[in-house]
Amino acid sequence: MAEILKHTGVVINVDEDRTATVEVMREHACTGCGEKSSCTMSDGNNVRITFRNADDLSKGDRVEISIDSRSFFRSLFTVYVVPLMLMLLFALTADSMQKSQIVTAASALFAPAAYFLLLKFFRRGRTAQTYKKITTP
Repeated sequence: MAEILKHTGVVINVDEDRTATVEVMREHACTGCGEKSSCTMSDGNNVRITFRNADDLSKGDRVEISIDSRSFFRSLFTVYVVPLMLMLLFALTADSMQKSQIVTAASALFAPAAYFLLLKFFRRGRTAQTYKKITTP
């Protein structure tokens, strides 16, 4: 069973479309986390995350944000590893077909740009993160 990564944040804005912006602060627990080296939340800066359909949230609410570690690593692979592999593949292919450095460079830059555009348009609206409102008595 996959580990669940959790962080606590504060809702800083809820717009008219019921999209909530949550600011997650670095916590002391981050120092002992096994995912610290690959987590963007452990760099000392606050991170802002948006959630759609946040009807139950209002500004100032505290929330617990969680993501399945498998989804987290799948996201890392999708955003970092695949574009790098495509960049290398396109550069090597262009270099073997053409001996022009301009064509090789353009191919290497085109691959991740096209990949990210395709991700943007075909991501099917999936979200792996969830939130839970923290109520205080």
